[in-house]
Amino acid sequence: MNISFEKKIFIGFIINVIVVIAAAWIFLARINPERNAMTDSTLDAIEIALFILSVILLIVVYFIIRNQLKAKEAAQKLLEENKQLLQSIIDNTSNPIAIKKLNGEYLLVNKNFGELFGIANDKIIGKTDHDFLPKEIAETYRNSDLEVAKKLVELKSEETIEQKDGVHTYIAVKFPLYDDTGRIYAIGGISTDITERKKLEDSLKATDAFFNMSFDIFTVARNDHFIKINTAFTNTLGYTQKDMDEIKFMDLTHPEDRPTSDEVLAQILKGNTVVSFKNRVRHKDGTYRWLDWNSSIDLKEGIIYSAARDITEKITLEFEQQKAVEELYENEEKLRVIVENIGEGVIVANADKKVVLANYMANDIFGIEEDDKISTDLTTHFELYFPDEKTIFPAQNLPMERAFNGEITDDVDLVLWNPVAREKRRVLISGRPLVDQDNNIVAAVITIKDISQYKKMEEELEETETKYRKLIGFKNEVKDDKDKKKPL
Repeated sequence: MNISFEKKIFIGFIINVIVVIAAAWIFLARINPERNAMTDSTLDAIEIALFILSVILLIVVYFIIRNQLKAKEAAQKLLEENKQLLQSIIDNTSNPIAIKKLNGEYLLVNKNFGELFGIANDKIIGKTDHDFLPKEIAETYRNSDLEVAKKLVELKSEETIEQKDGVHTYIAVKFPLYDDTGRIYAIGGISTDITERKKLEDSLKATDAFFNMSFDIFTVARNDHFIKINTAFTNTLGYTQKDMDEIKFMDLTHPEDRPTSDEVLAQILKGNTVVSFKNRVRHKDGTYRWLDWNSSIDLKEGIIYSAARDITEKITLEFEQQKAVEELYENEEKLRVIVENIGEGVIVANADKKVVLANYMANDIFGIEEDDKISTDLTTHFELYFPDEKTIFPAQNLPMERAFNGEITDDVDLVLWNPVAREKRRVLISGRPLVDQDNNIVAAVITIKDISQYKKMEEELEETETKYRKLIGFKNEVKDDKDKKKPL
């Protein structure tokens, strides 16, 4: 059986009262002059037992309070985490959201709500509408809040709000929020921007003259047929009104787009407005055109009003761009494979002199695996010398620096000394600038050929050659001396 924290404290209090009363009784018993030694001994035992009981009780109460505080702290932490999670969720929704107390003070708002009125969120929390909105608008909002609180029902209303890019129309939904006892404690509100939908509805009310003069496709449909089409429809798809009287409009949809188109039509028939729905429609010549549709329905009359635009060229261009990107990526991968298999170190740096590519040979030379940690300034990693290993090589003459100045360099011979690894390399460095179509330098490439082994072999070969030359020269001298001493 679970006992509440308050009951545990109350029980501890009662036990302590009993202990105090018992201690008082022992004290009074000791005052009695007629007590005997046996009684004193018993009272001492009882007093010790009461003392031990009191200590145990205090310890128990201590642990009860400590556990309760820990539980409260954990609950507070969980509450804070849930609050942060809720704030993160509502901040990432596109709808303005707000929660108010019954007195009109804001408890919570998301970033879209603050952006709607151009006010920082921290200046809204704890304030009422009257603190940052015109009086007339604030009164309207307050009256709607009171109506929700009074009737305890969801309230929908259409609102217009002036923003930087003009007047926007919103559907505002307000609803009561209840605590764990079932009592209302706040009013929640969510607004949805329906400006585009309103604009579409207004455009569909245009006159027949505009209907036929528009470059966009306009259609009026009922019972699976377009009962009215404009000139743009005929120009785009080749069908006349007489043709469409005999053809169901869904039969013109590309087979692959038919399932999605059926779902969209079902949404329209339920009264939902559909904005920017794309599908392929068959031309009279048998080809297909991509159309971008905006549709809404008059449920009372059962008429669907639609506007569409031919986006075939745009879609084709997007496909071509996607194909180009894929080919570029494929070529980039091929280039990377080629670069990785080159026996020389290769480094590519962008216009900001940041290394964006280094092959494994370059990583080995620099002793760095992460490409972006390699600096284009070699003096960051090495001490640079001419081949004599004494004269310092000037950094401004390095191929990378010269490449960014538009120069091409080939096989600059120098020595790299790594003071950390205590390692010396004899290298040939070449550099090339990379330019765009406007002849601007966008990157630079350098190659590093490690010729340390070759130079070592040359030195060993030269040393061997010198040794044998001296040896051959010595034998010739001995032979000549013998020839001089030989008698004629």
